Amino acid sequence: MLHLSISQVYYLRRLLRQYEPMLKPVIAEGVATAEADLGAVLESLYPEAEELATATEQLSRLILLHQKKELLSAEQYEAITQQIFWILGLKYLSPEVGQQSVTA
Repeated sequence: MLHLSISQVYYLRRLLRQYEPMLKPVIAEGVATAEADLGAVLESLYPEAEELATATEQLSRLILLHQKKELLSAEQYEAITQQIFWILGLKYLSPEVGQQSVTA
């Protein structure tokens, strides 16, 4: 069962919309999107109750940190963003990474 607050789910949906072009699914099924039932997505990714509780707790903490952008360095913010999406079964490809691979 998803134990994120309504405001946290809203925040996740906003992030998913904002970063959509930079997200790649890690697996084929149960992919998180702004329109998806995030509770069902998490339950499909973490079928064990203990795993689901841990993932939800981590996600909750990461969202709270992510919302304090002004207190974080750019690197910390990027790392937290990547962790949030990873828990949701997505790989975040930051714009800087894309530019580095083009010049490399």
